[in-house]
Amino acid sequence: MTPTHPHQPSSAFGLRWKSNLFGPVPAWGETPNIAIIEALSRQHLRADQLSVKFLTGGAFNKIYLITVSSNTIKDQKSYIFRATLPVEPFYKTASEVATLRLLRQRTSLPVPEVFAYDCTTENELGFEWIIMEKVPGVCLREVWRDLSLERKTIVVERLGQLSKELRGKCRFDAIGSLYQHAELSEADLKVAVATDNNDFVIGPIVNSFIFAGKRKSLIKRDRGPYRSDREYLLALMKVELEDKKLLLKLISDKRAAGVQKVHSNDEDSESDEDDLAADVPEIEDTIRRLQGILTSLFSNDMQTKGFVLRHHDLSHSNIMVDHTTLEITGIIDWECITTVPAWEDTYPQMLQGEDMEEQPEPLAFGDTDECRVETWEMWENTKLRKIFDQAAGSRANNDRDGWDKRGVREQLDLLEFSTKMVKDWIIEYEKRERVQCC
Repeated sequence: MTPTHPHQPSSAFGLRWKSNLFGPVPAWGETPNIAIIEALSRQHLRADQLSVKFLTGGAFNKIYLITVSSNTIKDQKSYIFRATLPVEPFYKTASEVATLRLLRQRTSLPVPEVFAYDCTTENELGFEWIIMEKVPGVCLREVWRDLSLERKTIVVERLGQLSKELRGKCRFDAIGSLYQHAELSEADLKVAVATDNNDFVIGPIVNSFIFAGKRKSLIKRDRGPYRSDREYLLALMKVELEDKKLLLKLISDKRAAGVQKVHSNDEDSESDEDDLAADVPEIEDTIRRLQGILTSLFSNDMQTKGFVLRHHDLSHSNIMVDHTTLEITGIIDWECITTVPAWEDTYPQMLQGEDMEEQPEPLAFGDTDECRVETWEMWENTKLRKIFDQAAGSRANNDRDGWDKRGVREQLDLLEFSTKMVKDWIIEYEKRERVQCC
């Protein structure tokens, strides 16, 4: 199924924003109606006898298991129904569907097939939704800690091979999100960047940094696509500055109107907003310092081509494996996946960390001491990264230049959490630059 019109008005039905230690997070104000999910599943899977069961929920989604009945258990078929909050109406669902379809056409990566979807909230359910294949196997998280290093090597080597294929077959001339050409509006198509497949284009980026929080949808955002990595980072900084400018305006307007307290389930409490507003001058100053580093880092070597599709959340939770052979049966959760500069494409989350030069004492059977377990896992990951590099044919962009450019990107995520941490990073960077200049 394709939506009748991809840019029908999308409301924020069911979406609330709450604040936690690391910033705004979405919350469900309404729960999807399971009877409507059953009806949609029957309609699009053309199955009269099926059942729907809630499985789990993610940051933006609620996941349901659809089981189509059969005379024998062996012939039963299972699917996933995913309802999603309208955090980036139309674009988040449309880009995920396009990404999955392009990957299935162009690569051997085991990603789920999409059977039906609606990119709008103008439907019986009131939420954007997707019906997709249920990937066989077990979640890698369930078995990882019990695997020997030799068995982990099997998985990591295959991940490296798939990463190499992804980098080789999914390279583009802009940073942004993938879309099916037929689904974008004329306005989006005017700025979209063509790919070597006429059915797909690179369009506006779907990135939580740009949409997280109720204010982000109210400001003018440059969502790309971006023609260079420098343009991409400058756009992210501009979004942060505009968000804080709007925050100050909203607080000023409330005070001018004599509003003492705002009762709302949709945003941070007024005290949280006041605390954040007090930090705005420091945040703005920190961003200006980051912009200075950006000018230095990208003075001569801006990346303008060869942007790659990267699964930024490639963790134990999103890799499915055969319990016996450890063959990778599926890589899931491709929402908010974008093309990125080569320097942002690094190791899967499960392998990231610092190298250990000396091997620690091996764990005794049954040892659950957290410190010893963590140390041993760091040692294992040091060895596994080498396996990954060998299979992927690269050092995962872990040179100093890559570290520094990723560092700038990572500091943007920390701004609201701790400007001190960001400033400490800036001081260390500037100190290192002065030493190198001398």
